[in-house]
Amino acid sequence: MNTNLYRKFLLSVIPRSKIASGGSHINCRCFYCSDSANIDHGHFYISIPQTSTEPSMYYCQKCHAKGVVTYKTLIEWNAYNEQIAIELIDHNKKCSTVKSNAKYFNRKIYNLSNTYTTDNENNRIKLQFMRDRLGYPFTYEELRSLKVQLSLKDCLQENRIGNLTRNANIVDQLDQNFLGFISIDNAFLNMRRLCPKGLVYKSIDIRYVNYKIFADKEDTTDRFYTIPTQIDINRPEPVKIHIAEGPFDILSIYLNVRHREPGIYTSIAGSNYIGIAKKFTDMLRLPYVELHYYPDNDKLGSNHQMDKVYQALKGLQFDMYVHRNMYPDEKDFGVTPDRIRETIRKL
Repeated sequence: MNTNLYRKFLLSVIPRSKIASGGSHINCRCFYCSDSANIDHGHFYISIPQTSTEPSMYYCQKCHAKGVVTYKTLIEWNAYNEQIAIELIDHNKKCSTVKSNAKYFNRKIYNLSNTYTTDNENNRIKLQFMRDRLGYPFTYEELRSLKVQLSLKDCLQENRIGNLTRNANIVDQLDQNFLGFISIDNAFLNMRRLCPKGLVYKSIDIRYVNYKIFADKEDTTDRFYTIPTQIDINRPEPVKIHIAEGPFDILSIYLNVRHREPGIYTSIAGSNYIGIAKKFTDMLRLPYVELHYYPDNDKLGSNHQMDKVYQALKGLQFDMYVHRNMYPDEKDFGVTPDRIRETIRKL
């Protein structure tokens, strides 16, 4: 692989990118989270291979997104180049044959059982939280069908996972004070803190914590939450892909706004509106889909940002719609139905 060409390419296509670590890395803003408030300061690093068997890796110091750079990654980042793509394919093929690299190329869908919920006081409190948050009469069984996990320990015990990926005390607090949303690859729990700030260890005293269920999983590319649904690809209507920022947003959209209308419903766990759309359109390989975005009413979800997303994706020639909750003082769709006033704009 021509690493000099690769480095120059990244610097030329990624906004505000710069050389770091003496040229062994490229630093830029993260593609998977909102990064820092200062647009000139990024937490995202892309490694430049130093040997013929070292993959190019990416890592965010803020959200801990991590994985191997592939040609599909470049497409998600809106940074595709055919020559670079061919070189990456050849380079990664060689890297994947090295035993020590196997964990980086692990993109499998894990088997994860999710068939019971311990009926205790803590889980009943979490169940009521879900009901109050979205104004929907959830049951334990229905939450499981939606890949919502109330108890980390229930998940670990049912799947006979004894190899913890965090300290046992951290796991205890995650189990007691968080509920989780199972990722599309079943390898992560995107866990939401329910207790007030200051009551758990500092390292997890944030709104969302990603818990890695399987110790051999390194790639975080597919740790976003997607609601299980069935798609009939033989129907003449376009497949609708509904995209929101957080798991509560997409659950409310699915249940309270679209009322289980067939389609794909996914959260992005960050701000990569472009990458998630390209991931699903590449995965489905369908001739016609509709993209439906439900951004937060903030800077990251502004009309200007949505227009930029549209410009980046218009080559796909799909219809794109932007939905907003215009109810006074609400910034997203992750609320009860009576606090949703939807407007729709076609781009």
